[in-house]
Amino acid sequence: MRLAKRVTYWELLRDNESFRKLWLGQLVSNLGDWFSTIAIYGIIIQLSGSGQAIAGVIIAKMLPNFFVGPYAGVIVDRFDRKKIMIWSDILRGVLALGFIFLSKPEHLWIAYFLMILQTLLASFFEPARNAVIPNITKRSEIVAANALAGSTWSAMLAIGAAIGGAATALLGIQTAFIIDAGTFMLSAYFIWTIPSLKAKDDELRKESGAGFSQLVEGIKYIKDDVYKIGLLFVKPGLALSGGILTLFPFFAEKIMLTPLLSTTAGLGLLYASRGVGAFIGPIFVRKYFGESPRIMRRTIGFGYLVISISFILFSQAPNIWIGSLFVMTGTFGGACIWFFSTTLIHIEVEDRYRGRFFALELSIFTLIISISTVIVGWSLDNLPLTAREVGFRLALVPIIPSLLWFIFLFSYKKRRGNKTSGKNWSAVHGQASITEGSELPPSDIVED
Repeated sequence: MRLAKRVTYWELLRDNESFRKLWLGQLVSNLGDWFSTIAIYGIIIQLSGSGQAIAGVIIAKMLPNFFVGPYAGVIVDRFDRKKIMIWSDILRGVLALGFIFLSKPEHLWIAYFLMILQTLLASFFEPARNAVIPNITKRSEIVAANALAGSTWSAMLAIGAAIGGAATALLGIQTAFIIDAGTFMLSAYFIWTIPSLKAKDDELRKESGAGFSQLVEGIKYIKDDVYKIGLLFVKPGLALSGGILTLFPFFAEKIMLTPLLSTTAGLGLLYASRGVGAFIGPIFVRKYFGESPRIMRRTIGFGYLVISISFILFSQAPNIWIGSLFVMTGTFGGACIWFFSTTLIHIEVEDRYRGRFFALELSIFTLIISISTVIVGWSLDNLPLTAREVGFRLALVPIIPSLLWFIFLFSYKKRRGNKTSGKNWSAVHGQASITEGSELPPSDIVED
């Protein structure tokens, strides 16, 4: 059986028109998102300066996913994913214009309200986008497609944050939100040009059962496979330390402030460094270590440790330039976790359940990162701890999911190995490599 040549990013974009259009939509939408995010954080820290107010913004951008995510997954698996993404983009673009009225402290409620609505719409868009990638790519293209999508998010984080920080200082907050609205509309246009993207399996769409019964069916599908349960909690493990984002505005304004940079420019630098690290991570590991499931699984465990070490150093950094370097390395580890867990889900989860899986994963992720954010914001305002001390304690948390992941892999390997009485698992489950023109086999869990 001939192994497929590794697909390059250029070949993927050149030869796969549907993915290229999806990617272009992501490109402009992500740019606008991060452009406006810096503006939001900047204005709120100027108007309030409260750790809990900043935490409230992050929660408004995250927590609604927890409540609607699982049901959004049912919708994504039932209906045309293309239409779901288009309407989500259009409505988010309209809502983005509402932020131009955010000019006084008493108007802060507008920010929370609009962000909650945007997050509700994103709860449909993101599972649809994630679920559709295997529908528009060949099996041999999936790893490259995920790496490119993840790196695009990261690159736009770096570029959008850097430009957003400078533009907000020079042009004002209204300009940032107008640009954000325009990028949503442009993203909707690119997605509109993609062929219809219904789930491949129409059985779910034809079922007469209510969404709740299909949600239960999706949960049962995950519950019956221990490995899928493990994959479900990889990104939520990453969210345990997600409250670190609450510290960024404080470090930029009060701890690492430099005469060379305004608060928004310093915050933009931290986010840009985050984008650079996330951009490098998946590409570096794929290029130098390969793309086998074994490499992906092991990288996940080590990624948590990279995050912990990096943010310990960030919490003690003497200035924003060195702090940005450690933000970059920490996000390097986090990006590898995100990218490889997404790819493993694409390999393991059937198309008819994929939307529900991604939506449930996002719901758990947002709940945990919201809790982490609340704890950090409350600690800054109520505990006798400095921001550096809060950051140091938070940086120790990723050690826990790292240990749990390695224990999980070891115990699962041992249990499955016993069941096969010493048979070679490459023979039982198929080769981990992707073969040209063939379906990708389940990943080899116990491959050494």
